Amino acid sequence: MNNPFEKLKNQYDEIAIPDELADVTEAAIQRGKLERERNNRRTRTNIWFKRAGASAASILVVFTISVNTMPVLASNLAQVPGLGTLVKTLQFHNGSAGGGAITDNTDINLITLQKKADHEQIVIHFEQDQQTQQIASSFNVKYSEYPTTMSLSIGGARKFSAETDLAALKESKLIKDAYQVMSFDDSLIRFNITFHEDVVFDVKEYSNPAQVIITVKPNNAEQERKSIFSVRTNSFAYDDPQSIDEEKLLDMEGLRMLRDEHGTYFVEAGYFETKAEAEAIMNTLIQTKGFTENTLFIEQRETNQIPKAIISNK
Repeated sequence: MNNPFEKLKNQYDEIAIPDELADVTEAAIQRGKLERERNNRRTRTNIWFKRAGASAASILVVFTISVNTMPVLASNLAQVPGLGTLVKTLQFHNGSAGGGAITDNTDINLITLQKKADHEQIVIHFEQDQQTQQIASSFNVKYSEYPTTMSLSIGGARKFSAETDLAALKESKLIKDAYQVMSFDDSLIRFNITFHEDVVFDVKEYSNPAQVIITVKPNNAEQERKSIFSVRTNSFAYDDPQSIDEEKLLDMEGLRMLRDEHGTYFVEAGYFETKAEAEAIMNTLIQTKGFTENTLFIEQRETNQIPKAIISNK
């Protein structure tokens, strides 16, 4: 005769538990205990854990009660990568893909780096009115090369508390730089992640809680890469009015804003295989977009070379 309890136990054993769950749960439990002691609201619940070995079903019940009754635990669990429901794996077309839903007043409150044996994960978290957001805000991810860069744009976001987390991303073995990019739309947050080398990647969107998870690992495929010719502006400070040059070039497919070797910024109209092609594009832009020979340049660049700082003589 079938044993219903055995069936339940087998189903429980098959549940995939993220590696970080145990650490996050334990840390949240300890903080929750301290909070209860300070406020004298609840009695200690150590008895839960003394009985943890009673049965798989008991563990499931206790875990559910913990999530629902301990705000600290619930908040920390929201930070575990991939704990929610997979919405989709992004399909890239011409290096670009997007997802999410239209929101407003979102705070990109946390960006974390998870290091695995053969890959790394960049996890983007969302918050609204100081509450974990359940659906990701509308977002776009663009992958480009010379240098290898992921450019992320998140709509409906008016706060970027995670800006300070960008520096921590450089602790990655794969990431060379990570920085915010200026936006003239006060409800659009943009930032770039630049890699040391070509990477293989996928991007997944999750809900309940909302997360965007970028998984990257080195691209070990042998590829012959030649230098390219970039059509770009001179360098300028982060909040310089010249950054509006980007709006003049919105019809350029290869448009992007990058940071150079000196930490200043520039707008790139695109990069091309030959200098002749780049010169033709540059001349057209000078004639039609209001640029001059002192504000638009051609830069030759190697595969993962950080762009040079170019000072205008205007």
